Amino acid sequence: MPNAALIFGACCLGAAWSCGGPTEGVEGIRPARRDIESALTTNGRIETERTAAVRSSTSGRVGRLYVRRGAKVERDEPLLQLVDAGQAAARDRAGARLAAAKARLVQLEAGLDPLRRAQLRGELTKLEAARSRASEDLERLRRLSARNAVARSEVDAQSRALQDLADNIEALSDQLQAPPLEGRRSELGAAILEAEAELREAEQAVDALVLRAPADGTLFSLAVQEGDFLENGSLVARIGVTERVTARIFVDEPELGGIEQGCIARISADAYPGREWECRVETLATEVVEVGPRRVGEVLCQADNPDSLLLPGLAVRVRIVTQRAERVLSVPRAAVMGGSEEPFVWAVENGRAAKRSVALGVVGPVYAEVVSGLAESDSVALPRDRTLVEGQRLRLDRAAEGIQ
Repeated sequence: MPNAALIFGACCLGAAWSCGGPTEGVEGIRPARRDIESALTTNGRIETERTAAVRSSTSGRVGRLYVRRGAKVERDEPLLQLVDAGQAAARDRAGARLAAAKARLVQLEAGLDPLRRAQLRGELTKLEAARSRASEDLERLRRLSARNAVARSEVDAQSRALQDLADNIEALSDQLQAPPLEGRRSELGAAILEAEAELREAEQAVDALVLRAPADGTLFSLAVQEGDFLENGSLVARIGVTERVTARIFVDEPELGGIEQGCIARISADAYPGREWECRVETLATEVVEVGPRRVGEVLCQADNPDSLLLPGLAVRVRIVTQRAERVLSVPRAAVMGGSEEPFVWAVENGRAAKRSVALGVVGPVYAEVVSGLAESDSVALPRDRTLVEGQRLRLDRAAEGIQ
């Protein structure tokens, strides 16, 4: 009857454990009050809060770079300069044409060129002097004629000469004061407008040789080097505000319900072991999308990044705190048996194992909150990989610290 013997032996062993069998050493702890967090672990990607693309507005070869990737830049700061392929000379020619058109208009407004005007004014001065003398001669002849000292015909001839001088003076005055021809004025005005437009275009072509920062930020992408040829519209660089960045966090569809606005998210990256950045969830997912084999919702939070280590596009790990309890009674998760349906712990009462049902609250990665079923004065066994039975004699070897 071998089976009967085995059953009898097992009964005897169980009786020995419960009725005074050998005492077995086991690690043990006392419940303690701690802050506990329950967190969701996932991944994400860093993005800049604001990004500006720098594109070439003309074609040309890069002649000089003023900055390097990663540099802090200010708005309108020059980033690079293209080689001048005649743009400056074209600007100078346009400027000369504009100046010439304006000079012609000034000349037209004056009516005469300065040399001719000076000649006419000289002639006018001579005529006015001659008229003055002729006027005096006429008065003298009239007095002589009154005494019959000269013929009347001499007086009439002098009067005609004086009138001719007056007519010539009036003609010269009219010529000096003649208004410009309106048709010519319109023609020169149009020429000036055309020259101004040409100059503006030429100046813009010269300005386009220097690419400038469109905003303050960090030059986190620079796609060219000296000697490269750029086509019009080529992407040259990207500038972003990296002092504060956005973490785009991918949360699997079944776990979206546990995420709320304001949840703390802790960010870490393989590139910076031991570093951690903290932010709070600001934007919840608005849709579920497929990312590889996963269906995820994307939630956003913004983190301070004063040393600019969180680079745009950096892959990060994220722990989102979904529950938090402060100064609550807790035990190591390793002490809790029975799963989430009927959790229990092995308390040690008078040196014997006692199965104690517990109600759990917040469950963190290492510790679990005990809502009911234990007191701070209780002792709890850490069975590890052992199997305990009710009433088994136990000796608590030490209080476990640094539970792993």
